[in-house]
Amino acid sequence: MRMARVIAGWLIEIDAWRNRHVDISAAISGFFLLALGISLAVGGLTADTYLHRGVEQGNEEPYVVQPTGDVLAANVDLRVFADGDLSAVMDALLQGGFRYVRQPVVWSEIEATQGTYDWSIYDRFVEELERRDIDMVAVVLGAPDWSRAPESLGASNGPPTDPSRLGNFARAFTERYGSSVPFIQVWDQPNAGDQWGGNGATAAEFLPYLAATYNGALAGYAEVQIVTPELALRTSDLEENADLVFLEALYAVGGEPFFDVVAVRLDGGTTSPDDRRISSSRQNISRAVLMRELVVRSGDSATPIWATSFGWTRGGSISESEQAEFVIRALERSWAEWPWMGLMFQWAFLAPPGSDAEGYAQVRADGTATELYRRLAEPTFQARATADETGFAPMDSPSVSYDGTWEDQHLEGRTFRTTNQTDAELQFQFRGTGLEAVMRIGPESGNVIVEVDDNIIPGGDEDSPDQWNLAAFETLDLPIELVSGLDYGDHELTVRLVSEGSLTMGGIIVERDQPFVWPIILLTIGALIAQFFGLRSLALLVGRRSGHLPRPGDDDPWPSLPSMPDWRPGRRA
Repeated sequence: MRMARVIAGWLIEIDAWRNRHVDISAAISGFFLLALGISLAVGGLTADTYLHRGVEQGNEEPYVVQPTGDVLAANVDLRVFADGDLSAVMDALLQGGFRYVRQPVVWSEIEATQGTYDWSIYDRFVEELERRDIDMVAVVLGAPDWSRAPESLGASNGPPTDPSRLGNFARAFTERYGSSVPFIQVWDQPNAGDQWGGNGATAAEFLPYLAATYNGALAGYAEVQIVTPELALRTSDLEENADLVFLEALYAVGGEPFFDVVAVRLDGGTTSPDDRRISSSRQNISRAVLMRELVVRSGDSATPIWATSFGWTRGGSISESEQAEFVIRALERSWAEWPWMGLMFQWAFLAPPGSDAEGYAQVRADGTATELYRRLAEPTFQARATADETGFAPMDSPSVSYDGTWEDQHLEGRTFRTTNQTDAELQFQFRGTGLEAVMRIGPESGNVIVEVDDNIIPGGDEDSPDQWNLAAFETLDLPIELVSGLDYGDHELTVRLVSEGSLTMGGIIVERDQPFVWPIILLTIGALIAQFFGLRSLALLVGRRSGHLPRPGDDDPWPSLPSMPDWRPGRRA
């Protein structure tokens, strides 16, 4: 009770002071509310940047067309395994759900003598991987001594003196393996001295080698895709951000035409995948956003980014269970928020004891599985990994299945699927809140029925409102909004041709509404309210001081009522 009386006394004193100093009180209130509004607005902007920097909804154009989909991938060096162990390692990769492996291809092992090739080691790898439907990303490195400058032979790795020799090797490699090795990564960490003859390469020095590999590889197999080298984050002459500096310089010297995918090394460090702070000096998973921003800034926003080494090392502050949890959550975050991020290669599938990669490995040297491997191999996570999430899904995605007769059309660098068979249909498993589809409209296009989760989405055709009429005078491939406003989660799309004509589709865009919007909305509303009342208070003050508005007490807003005569009602008889 005593405390209540004290507080009540303070309030009375404050109110009395405000009545005695009306103008000062109004000024203080106005400026305080304006300052509060600005603070809330800045807070909203800061929260928006923290929560949404790098987050895309999937429908941004130009679309990032990932050539592989969202599947699991790992780094592995199959050369270290004896013949008797190789099959078991590959079976473990298959059981873990891995569909891509990143494998070093050492040029000096294949062409130790100029013009003489020994493919026996890699023939075995490619054959065993193909049998398990696992694709290889070949990291070409290690020039043979005969091609290198004599002064560079002291370094463990180095380039040839003539870039055309690397191009010739790339051509011989792709001529031999063709579609069995669909991706080639050009070198590994060329900006590090020990990987480039003792002195790290500059972007201008590396460009001729990149161009020669690109041209040579495509001469051997026209559909091979080229990945930029994984870059060292720090070098002896540049303490940090060496990868960003190198890639930006590579764009500046005209390297963009000679690669299809940008590689980034992504170490989670000691923070969880929920750490959304982004800084060039900070080691966390969100550092990938800096690479995306650089690529967009360079006018190359349609190019995919791959994390060619990705993960957390267990030990120290990261336990084995935390490592597994962090990797799972990072993959889920990437699939949901980063349509520009494609394959994320586990740092090491298996590593020798004592190696730098041992803490990242999913399988221990004695052959036992870590918790990370077990979590990735769980059927529920495998199902999540095969469902398409935010971004562009090509028509040959594993999430798309077809009934009826469909044919391929290769246009604009991707595969379209077309059918003329009535009642032919496709099903698409996805995780998101909405869908667009690249669909062909034209004189030969027919009507379709669109269903999501077995519910028909009306198309508005004049004769049959449930159908989508794709007929038009001009043939165009257009993104068409099919559905929006779904709850974020797993859904199934069905598109069925129901009339004479054709159905042709060139891709499906999975959309996801921006997450974590409500804090931004609340802060923005609070900022607007505070600004309104702050400006109102100052406007009233100016009006009173200028004489345009009455001051409090000048006019009584409640005038006295006229006096009434005293009367009493008469009593009833």
